[in-house]
Amino acid sequence: MTRLKPTVIISLLFILLFLSLKFDFNLLYPYYYLKDLILTPVLAGVDSDDIILSNESYESIIASLQSEIVELKKLNNIKTVLSEFNKINATIIGRNKEYWFNTITIDKGKKDGVKADFAVIDNDGLIGRVENVREYTSDVKLISSIDKNNKISVVIHNDNKDYYGLLTDFDTKNKLLIITLFEEGDIMDNAKVETTGLGGIFPKGILIGEVYDSYKESDDVTYIVRVKAKSNLEGDRYVSVLQREEVSNS
Repeated sequence: MTRLKPTVIISLLFILLFLSLKFDFNLLYPYYYLKDLILTPVLAGVDSDDIILSNESYESIIASLQSEIVELKKLNNIKTVLSEFNKINATIIGRNKEYWFNTITIDKGKKDGVKADFAVIDNDGLIGRVENVREYTSDVKLISSIDKNNKISVVIHNDNKDYYGLLTDFDTKNKLLIITLFEEGDIMDNAKVETTGLGGIFPKGILIGEVYDSYKESDDVTYIVRVKAKSNLEGDRYVSVLQREEVSNS
């Protein structure tokens, strides 16, 4: 079968376009003819073994990446990483007006696979963790509601050094998260703050916010960093629950 030259094909397409506009007929009809005329000889030259080889290569890459994740987790003593979590998308359906920054209620529960202590995020960062789970709904404790059971291990990424600390309080008036550092440091404004992955609830690397300012307490020992949260702690409508997959380390 003689193949048409590209210039001929282009000319035919322009003619078909003109005719479709002139006489109002469906341009898709000749499309199927052209597809068979042009693509069939091309696809006929593709060996099915090449397609199988591509699939095998893809599976090999995936296996290699999974192996690297396992090794990195062992090296850094991390139980889980973000890639091992499925997202359960949820809608906020309730909020206590008197305790606005404490708890929200979402429309996902046990039937959807939600469990207590699953991390909850929005499009920008960490929101909190699942506290109470019912059949069809769940309560989420926000990161702005801090108590002895809700402290979060965090890391501040400075240009030249990372600083570690705990999210320990929330400034309701200024709407800032309060972090207590383990050591004094020259913390830069706008430095990124993320979860460390320690504690077994929040996976490593979830963005919490950016440094607003930092200072020493009056005791001249405690170093405080105030952080502006990236997530919308006040009015978000949609969130995602991170559901951990069971991943073998063997």
